[in-house]
Amino acid sequence: MSLAKGLLGAVCAMTLLSACQSAPEKIVVNPASLSNVEVQAKAATVAGRPMYQMDAQHTGRSPHIGPREAVLLRSYDTANPGFDTEEPGDPRPEIQSSAAVGPDGTIYVGNFPGNLFALTDPGQGEALDLVWRFHPLGASSFHSTPALGPDGTVYIGFSTGGATPEARGTFYALKAPTRDVDAEVVWTVDLGPGRQTSSPTLRPGGTIYVVSGAGKLFALSPTGAVKWTIQTGPALKAAPALAADGTVYIASMNGKLYAVQPPASDAGQEPSIRWAFDFGDYPGSVPFVTASVPPPGADAIGSGASPTVGPDGTIYIGANNSNFYAIQPDGQLKWLYEAEREVAGIWSTAALSVDAATLYFGANKGGIYALNTRDGSLRWRFDIYGSVYNSPTLDDAGTLYTGSTLGHVFALNAATGDLVFDYDAGAPVWTAPAIRPDGSLLVGDTTGRVLLLGAR
Repeated sequence: MSLAKGLLGAVCAMTLLSACQSAPEKIVVNPASLSNVEVQAKAATVAGRPMYQMDAQHTGRSPHIGPREAVLLRSYDTANPGFDTEEPGDPRPEIQSSAAVGPDGTIYVGNFPGNLFALTDPGQGEALDLVWRFHPLGASSFHSTPALGPDGTVYIGFSTGGATPEARGTFYALKAPTRDVDAEVVWTVDLGPGRQTSSPTLRPGGTIYVVSGAGKLFALSPTGAVKWTIQTGPALKAAPALAADGTVYIASMNGKLYAVQPPASDAGQEPSIRWAFDFGDYPGSVPFVTASVPPPGADAIGSGASPTVGPDGTIYIGANNSNFYAIQPDGQLKWLYEAEREVAGIWSTAALSVDAATLYFGANKGGIYALNTRDGSLRWRFDIYGSVYNSPTLDDAGTLYTGSTLGHVFALNAATGDLVFDYDAGAPVWTAPAIRPDGSLLVGDTTGRVLLLGAR
């Protein structure tokens, strides 16, 4: 495997890679070696992709097996959906959020103009079918991936005011319309000041966690009641992650990862900050690469990535300084890995192998990295031109999927890093790939297209 290394924002054309002919190894883990948390998680596995990075721990593991080759099956152009978007929240047509997928394969994805689409695959023809859409006037969901409740309710945040100081967020619970194509609003919650770009996280049992652009963490009931709130640091794109003991972890652009202890009950008790880990206290040995802000994170402070939580409680997260950190449940550093330095280094949330032995993440330089969770040592690296802004997805047979800023979608053997396929999407792919129950693969691109990939 020989691919040139890329710099952030590279614009050179990429030579299409030939597909690897060998089938990827299946990562086999003896169930007896799994922790109780893993066994319970596997028993509770649901079909589809109910939230960002699949589950509340952001493991990125799909219960489905994705494709081993990729052709375009069908697509949907959200920039030209056949209707006008009144008062768009952003003029750009881009899709930078990822899709949620229902157990029946229904696709839920938003774009920058501020439309949330529910799409189905008709199984024939060239286009996905529109089931319904939702657009609050003047608002966009930006980077937010919807979350799906067990009853089919769709949860997502929008904000008006763009990236201005007047930005303000609202969180919506939606259901499919009984007529027409406009979704019905079940309830809303005012998230207050800040541009809403973070994805909601659902806890088994019903609590919904969402953080505002200003860093206020909300715990909501399925009926829309605010159970509690607590102030953390300003958030950009990062979604809350949950540990088995209920601790909520949220990364901030102010340089810290916060561990929030929820109240023991709802009877008048308050949440608290257990600890705050400062990325700047552990810079590593290689100087950072920085630039003026914007873009966010160019100053190498904080993190726009979401945490991944292992079954032993270890928190894994990349930061804008190009370091990847493993942090113990008590807030102490376990290890750090220094990825190749680049502006706004790591925006990718790591996927975690089923045996919790390997982490996979992308970076703004160096492509995809696979690390040993025991000590942070490098298992393999797959070089990619340009940058990887999306979070990788791991299927149930050991294939890892990722996109790139130069518009290629890659499938890799997760055990070895060998290439399985390289699909040229023709436009940058910022979205984390989503695997549908039928094994097809879903991505969005910055022209606003939703692409359904698979084998003919």
